[in-house]
Amino acid sequence: MKAPTYGKLITILSIDGGGIRGIIPGTVLAYLESQLQELNGKDARLADYFDVIAGTSTGGLVTAMLTAPNENNRPLFAAKDIKPFYLEHSPKIFPQKR
Repeated sequence: MKAPTYGKLITILSIDGGGIRGIIPGTVLAYLESQLQELNGKDARLADYFDVIAGTSTGGLVTAMLTAPNENNRPLFAAKDIKPFYLEHSPKIFPQKR
C-alpha cells in the first residue's frame, strides 16, 4: 500500500528521543493507528499514511518498529506493540545509572 499524497503535500511523522519516555509517543501512536483502523480496516498501519517517518534516539527505535517490513512487505509491528515492547525491554536498553 503506497502512502497517500495529495498534490505537493508530503506527510512526515517525526518522533523525539527520550529513553523510556518512548512509551509516550507509543501510546499516542497506538491510539492514532486504532482510529485509522476503525476508518480503513484492521490492516491499516501508520506507515501507510506517512511519506517519511523518522526519529532520534528512542524515536528511531519507534520508527524502526513502525516501518520494518515483514515477509509480505507490510510493517512488522503495529503501533499497539510499542508500549509492551518498552515495558519488557527498557531495563536492558536504558539501564539506570547507579
